[in-house]
Amino acid sequence: MDLELSDEQVWLSESVTTLLERAWPPPEAVATAKDEQRRRVWDRLVEFGALTIGAEDGLGAAELCLIARALGTRLVSVPFLGSAAVRMAVAPFLERMSDEVNDALAGGVGVSLAQLEPGSSSWFDAPATEARRTGEGLELHGEKVAVEHVEAADWLAVVASLDGQPTLAVLPTSATGVIRETRRSFDETIPLASLRFDGAQLSQRDALAPALGDRALERLGTIGALLAAAEAVGAAGAVLELAVRYAAERKQFGRAIGTFQALRHLLADMYVRHSSGWSTVLYAAASLDDDADDAARNASVAKAYVSRSAREIAHGALQAFGGIAFTAEHPAHRFLRRIVVRERQFGDAAHHERILGAQLATRAGAVPRALAEASLP
Repeated sequence: MDLELSDEQVWLSESVTTLLERAWPPPEAVATAKDEQRRRVWDRLVEFGALTIGAEDGLGAAELCLIARALGTRLVSVPFLGSAAVRMAVAPFLERMSDEVNDALAGGVGVSLAQLEPGSSSWFDAPATEARRTGEGLELHGEKVAVEHVEAADWLAVVASLDGQPTLAVLPTSATGVIRETRRSFDETIPLASLRFDGAQLSQRDALAPALGDRALERLGTIGALLAAAEAVGAAGAVLELAVRYAAERKQFGRAIGTFQALRHLLADMYVRHSSGWSTVLYAAASLDDDADDAARNASVAKAYVSRSAREIAHGALQAFGGIAFTAEHPAHRFLRRIVVRERQFGDAAHHERILGAQLATRAGAVPRALAEASLP
């Protein structure tokens, strides 16, 4: 497994960074971004090839994580996470889905992922939303919450149950029977909505067969966790860079505060956490691209580590900035908000630590497999 970025990957990262610098406002001004700016930067990302996934020369998990990191660095507001995760998750099963879904996912349309439900503790809970068989088609019934970028996406990917088994159903956001309601978001750069499905119609091939649903959702959880972690790493790296720059410029007692030993140790610890977090994400992405048997476990390690380290980096930056960081005008709180939102998606640190602990205990023979699995949510 080669963990060094190739020349093409370096060029990809630099090109996306340049694109975002030209098309998206700086972090301190993201609150003023207009809908047309969101559409413009999304169109440019699609034109650049950010959704070219699954083809022989398409992007893999490592390249998608590079893009996600760049988006987190600039706090960009586009439906990339759901669009990329869904495409990569269903890529091996597209021939089993309808031509309409194939055409949509092969193109540059945005996809909004509807996974959480009212009262659910995480997206890993069994879905209450149902895809019910009605003759030759399906009807979708249920409710989803915290659905990102519904207004910017043309299609929905809905985690539901079909014949009592989990599945992923794909349908247009404009479908009859899909009722949306805008909700407040902790991170205003990630617009959220709740959805109610009141008999939304779709064909049987618009949803994965029950035999494939588990496999697709496992892939979705793995790549989704990595992309969320990569975006959090980008946000953490950006706020760390701001803190280092501020420490070099801000003076007390005639000296830059960055020369004070306590702050130097704090910034050094933040740097180590950031570098380690990005390394875990890259390693997990490389193992997923190599179809390694431990790819899902590596993704859990990355998500668990980054979920804690990115938040600690943001908290450390707030200490370095002092009182100014607690004002609405300073961008530090915006990075923290993005980190917190991504931390909660696709399982938080505690969830993935329980998974890893159960796997290690089972492997060591410390507890029976059934008992270890029973401890998971």
